[in-house]
Amino acid sequence: MSYRESLPSPYLQGLVAAYWGVDGAVGGGLAMQRILPDGCADLICDFSGGHPQMYWVGTMTRAIEVRMGGRQDLFGIRFAPGALFSLLGAPLSLLTDDRVAYAALPASVWQPPLDGWHAAPDFAARCRRTDASLRAILPRLPSGPFVQLLQQLSARAALPVSPAALADDTGMGLRTLQRRFMDHLGVSPRQHLRYLRFERARQLLSQQNHRCADIAVIAGYSDQAHFVREFRRFSGVTPGRWR
Repeated sequence: MSYRESLPSPYLQGLVAAYWGVDGAVGGGLAMQRILPDGCADLICDFSGGHPQMYWVGTMTRAIEVRMGGRQDLFGIRFAPGALFSLLGAPLSLLTDDRVAYAALPASVWQPPLDGWHAAPDFAARCRRTDASLRAILPRLPSGPFVQLLQQLSARAALPVSPAALADDTGMGLRTLQRRFMDHLGVSPRQHLRYLRFERARQLLSQQNHRCADIAVIAGYSDQAHFVREFRRFSGVTPGRWR
């Protein structure tokens, strides 16, 4: 079984974080795959059976175990954090930690090219069809200043210590900030800040020259115990086991 990722057209990089695909058979029967939170929501198209299925996967607040077996043929669109809201036309809180059939919550301004994806000969062709389909509706999408705010937040060297500090930084009232996060991401500002700290810690763990105590400080945790507790909550394992 192979997993592939591809970046979208530069015109779409404020809307789409990546395209991804899974293709092939899972050897040795059923296998468990751990999926970590990534701060994004996805549209997944499953062509493994006789009838293609499309479904949304909302922002995740914890790791999940996915059972995979048999022949797999998946194509996914990982939307940039906060970007799906303008396409969906509904709050992302409807999708948090959940999987919802596309038919139950169709996008308000876009019809995914399901037939084109199904007929496409390979992953690259599906990516090209998606680029063309999404670029065609870009002029109809409202501007996304909140998406830019999320991008700037992720790039900051030091994260705000609390939602109140983030509200002060952005000039928004705390209630307005809470509402924008629930609409665009499906999680609260506090939850998103927790995810960003986890992601920074996870990346630091891949560098063997950092001790856990150092990572706790760099990522913005109050102490090492706080770091271990939060890391286990998001990943399902301790930092030591992850490393």
